[in-house]
Amino acid sequence: MRAAPRRERFILRSLQGLVLGLPLVLGGNQPLVVALACAVVLVLLALTVDARRGQADAPATPGLGALATFVALALATTVPLPPALLGVLAPATAQLYRDTLPGWPGGGWSTWRPLAFDAYAVWGELVRLAIGFGTFGVLVAYPWSASDTGEDGRDRVFGRLVLTLFVGGALLGMLALVDRVAGNGMVMWVTAVPATSGRASGPFVNPNHFAGWLEMVIPVAFAYVALLCGQMRRRLLRAADAGRGMGVQRRRAWAVALITHQRRLWVPLVAGAAAVTMIAAHLATGSRGGAAALLVGLGVAGAGGLRATRRREGLARWLAPATAAALVLASVLSLALWAIADKDDGAVSTAEAADVSLASRLAVAVEGIGVVRDHALLGTGLGSWLHAFRPYAAPPVEGGIWDHAHNDYVELAAETGVVGFGVMLLFALAVVRASRARRPTTTAVARSGKRPAGFERPDWEVALADRSALRCGLLGGVAAMLVHSLVDFGLHIPANLLVLMVLLALLVLDGAPRVGRRLAATPALVVLLGVALVPQVANTVLVLSGRVPLAARDCRERAERLLAERGETARAEAVALVHRALDRSPADRENHEALAEMLGPGPEGDAALRRAVALEPWAVEVRDRLGLRLLAAGAGAEGVVEIEEAMFRFPYLVSHAYVGPDADLGELRREGLIREIADGNSIPVHLAVLDPQAAGAIEKGLRRALEQAPGGEARAAIVDDLATLLEARERWWEAAALLHAEAEQSTAVDERLARAARDFMKAKDDWSAEEVLLAAVLHAPERGDLYQQLAVDVYAARGDFPTAETVLHAGQRNALDMRPVYEGVTEVLSQRESARVRELAVARGTPSRPAGAEVVP
Repeated sequence: MRAAPRRERFILRSLQGLVLGLPLVLGGNQPLVVALACAVVLVLLALTVDARRGQADAPATPGLGALATFVALALATTVPLPPALLGVLAPATAQLYRDTLPGWPGGGWSTWRPLAFDAYAVWGELVRLAIGFGTFGVLVAYPWSASDTGEDGRDRVFGRLVLTLFVGGALLGMLALVDRVAGNGMVMWVTAVPATSGRASGPFVNPNHFAGWLEMVIPVAFAYVALLCGQMRRRLLRAADAGRGMGVQRRRAWAVALITHQRRLWVPLVAGAAAVTMIAAHLATGSRGGAAALLVGLGVAGAGGLRATRRREGLARWLAPATAAALVLASVLSLALWAIADKDDGAVSTAEAADVSLASRLAVAVEGIGVVRDHALLGTGLGSWLHAFRPYAAPPVEGGIWDHAHNDYVELAAETGVVGFGVMLLFALAVVRASRARRPTTTAVARSGKRPAGFERPDWEVALADRSALRCGLLGGVAAMLVHSLVDFGLHIPANLLVLMVLLALLVLDGAPRVGRRLAATPALVVLLGVALVPQVANTVLVLSGRVPLAARDCRERAERLLAERGETARAEAVALVHRALDRSPADRENHEALAEMLGPGPEGDAALRRAVALEPWAVEVRDRLGLRLLAAGAGAEGVVEIEEAMFRFPYLVSHAYVGPDADLGELRREGLIREIADGNSIPVHLAVLDPQAAGAIEKGLRRALEQAPGGEARAAIVDDLATLLEARERWWEAAALLHAEAEQSTAVDERLARAARDFMKAKDDWSAEEVLLAAVLHAPERGDLYQQLAVDVYAARGDFPTAETVLHAGQRNALDMRPVYEGVTEVLSQRESARVRELAVARGTPSRPAGAEVVP
């Protein structure tokens, strides 16, 4: 067999290296890795263009025209437009520029502005996409040469890449399982990125993204294992039938067949173990969305494989659709169980620390439709989801950092509009059309069974001849990722997008080859992706040389660094850098916050904070900062409004700046710290020394939130925080009345009643305290501390010792925790003795003194 040309070997090995290597560097999500991988793919694309030059029979390039159009469209959104044209094409974008850039189209800002919120972010996203887009282009456009034995070059590439995916899945699966057992808490052991506790993430940062990578490979792996097992089964059947034809008993014939082919058994056994390893690693990720997607992928692969191999009538005719339906139903059931588990765990609709709930993902996607509606034509620009979505976030999406939509389709439509989404649909249709036209398998592999003894092809290579099963595996992998993309953003990880584009390219390669027309799609893709890479390289050079960067984020970070290093002498330069960052990315809330920090308190700084609040109404930390600024500046009414609104939107004291560890305690700093150390809780201390206007605004916000809060844990948390505020301000009776009124709506009635009783006693209302404690004892007769509190703090304090003793005797009968009851007995006896001493002293006309006090002569 003639070796493939050197260039082909280089290109194919480079692609194999990308498929295997990109996941090992945290999914290829680091800027340096992305730039290097993009450069490699561009070189391979350039070699492809050169190889196609002068070839009249160069293969067609289905889908490349759509990809080139998509990249050109994205680059077009970075071109500055005059305000009038911008207002026609994107009215919402023009209005945002007017709201965030004071005085625009004048005011010292760039008059002509792009459709994209952040042009540099578009270039960065295109560089990420270039890895997958370019790989697809190389695979489908390169004129792969045939071998001397007649094997089509497309078949050779198909087989190599299928094996690469199989081996890569096995290696990453083993790596994830080893890390799960012997990990050190860091991804890949040597990185500084913490791994998710209790879940396997392999070389990825996010376990869900690792599950997405595996679920694209697993259906292909199982299709390949099924082919190997079917091939071995047919060999054993032929050998056993031959033995039985010679009069050998059935059991002995099978034993002889196994012995004869024992050297071939290792191939399906090892392959099966590798596939099981992938499944185990996928389960170890704990990805619930990934589990649902994998079931769909296996359903597609299994149903397609059964349909291709079982063409008999009867029950077997319905086996394929029944299998697919069962797995899809299991997928839907797994999503339902996910939603139920989130509800049982009390998952909140924010960016949870461990994983985002299904309800939150769906809510973000629904709210994100507002971005699509207002920027319908061309979107907000690639990479702008975080800034575009913030103004639209609303309950049940209350907070968190939603840098992605957890739905790739909604995010694509929001960032590129209906035009960009339509172009990607055209790409999908082109791939479907190209892969539907089937072609016969080339003869080199198919004829392997006719070779002389000792010259047969190995079983692992012969199995690659059955394209039908492998094709179903590829379709299953694609289906799995498409389903997972409904509840995650795995396609924003370069390694995942690369594998998806490889699967699509393999489906195209398996289609009937067509000679391409002389279109410039491949060269155009090279040029356009190269244009996107240039600003990334230029920005890196500018950052390293200490000059003004192109990226808004780098400008802001440099300004903050200058101010930290050089102090007031660099303030003017820092403000200029932040202005540059705002000019390049006006929708970025952090830029407005940075400007407010640079300018300090005052009209301009406060206006910058107001713009930041307008860009993200649910950024309660920014509202708090603005409110406290306004209060300090004497604008009490405006400050109260902001603080009240922040507390109403997020009614949890611990989430606000004025009760944090860095909050100023003012004149009571020393006493407050001592009290904080004694109590072990800093929140009441900070609330006690708050400005009365701020405390009143917090109370109003909590009461507004309480009026709209349903029952359950959310309402209970608001009640607790409101009671804490009232207690910190020494409004004991109001706190007690609130707790008493809300006790019946809480899951811990006795705790609320006991706390209400303590507050009533501090308010000198022992009769109300008695009533509340009696209700608490009736509700929780097993709690000894309630008997102690009722007997000691109420009845003994009144001097009603017989009733106190009666309560304690009841506690001895009913309470499970006897220690508080015994302590109560001691305290009641002590108080009774003290009362008796006082009575004797009064009767004798001498003042009483505490027991143990010395008499000084």
